Amino acid sequence: MLPFFLHKTLATRYLGMHIVSTTNKLIKFVPRIVETGSLSLNITDESTNTSATSTVTATNSGNFVSITPTYTFKEGRFYYIVVSGTAELYRGKVFCTDQTDFDKYTTNQNVYTEHDKANANEYIVI
Repeated sequence: MLPFFLHKTLATRYLGMHIVSTTNKLIKFVPRIVETGSLSLNITDESTNTSATSTVTATNSGNFVSITPTYTFKEGRFYYIVVSGTAELYRGKVFCTDQTDFDKYTTNQNVYTEHDKANANEYIVI
């Protein structure tokens, strides 16, 4: 089974979600057109539906382009990003978490507490 941040599209390619933390904001992506230097980055917070546009410096790292936004990401939120230069280079999703063990990652960390199982034959009749 695939992790929650990967899904298969009809064109049989996998789209991934970028995971950043509040301190490490590096985002690597494969652009539609390779362009480096000064690019425009639009970030939309999906919780509040607010957008912020900034200028980032993009560097080429093999087949990827790397950017480090100055935006302040908030723990547990999803963001939608659009990177543009002379044309739109990339669209994607970003999730911010400070959890580091992604194999055991849960969106319910410290939110859900499991209680002891009651006897399966006990129930209340009203």
